[in-house]
Amino acid sequence: MAEYCTTAQLTQYGIRAEALRTIDPSDLQAAIEAASDTIDGYLRSRYELPLVAWGKDITVICARLAVYQLVVVRGFNAARAGDEQIEKQYDVSLATLKDIPPGKYSPSVTDSSSAASPGASAPAGTVQVFSDSSRGYFADSRSQDGARPFQGRRF
Repeated sequence: MAEYCTTAQLTQYGIRAEALRTIDPSDLQAAIEAASDTIDGYLRSRYELPLVAWGKDITVICARLAVYQLVVVRGFNAARAGDEQIEKQYDVSLATLKDIPPGKYSPSVTDSSSAASPGASAPAGTVQVFSDSSRGYFADSRSQDGARPFQGRRF
């Protein structure tokens, strides 16, 4: 499973560092893993998982989902300005995820189907050349003894 953000990105995209100072690092990691699982639940319908690469949009969503989970566990007060903002970020992130399966939103991702694997066919529009044995053609059009073994058209 991919983890779509780091603990450092929690404070970069989700909450002030002071708010997380008293939270155990294993709890931060668990929140990131849970948020990443939630994201995978929405991506799974359109992309082959695991993702090979993703953009900041997915990283920000992961950080905001994880921060929300951490704040809810700590104790959430919707009347506090900071907590209200965290809830709004969570709602926007969840709405964005819900737009992925029907194709209303296309995140910046590269899924596993795009990764080259042994035995995979070449992408459309590319050329593959196969040869079982050397035919005597050389890059400088001369054989090893200096003669020109091939005078035909080069491709």
